[in-house]
Amino acid sequence: MGPTLAAILALSAAGASPLEGALLLAVYALGLGIPFVLFALGFARALAMTAFLRRHAQGLALASGAVLVFGVLLATGQLVRLTTDLARFTGLAL
Repeated sequence: MGPTLAAILALSAAGASPLEGALLLAVYALGLGIPFVLFALGFARALAMTAFLRRHAQGLALASGAVLVFGVLLATGQLVRLTTDLARFTGLAL
């Protein structure tokens, strides 16, 4: 923020017209302000999403646990053994 503002002020002081300096400072101010405005607009939506996550916390925890178990089985190579055993048990040989 400091070097950019310093460059704009130096450019304005070095011979640019006051109108050009004002335009540069206006664009600089918009660049600083727009992210905060967008954040404020999205904050209400984020709160609604948080409420949705709170309402469905138990289901999300169960789904996350299932994905974790599946990932551990896959990473350790036990998923292949498990599916092979289940295929033999059900009679659906691979």
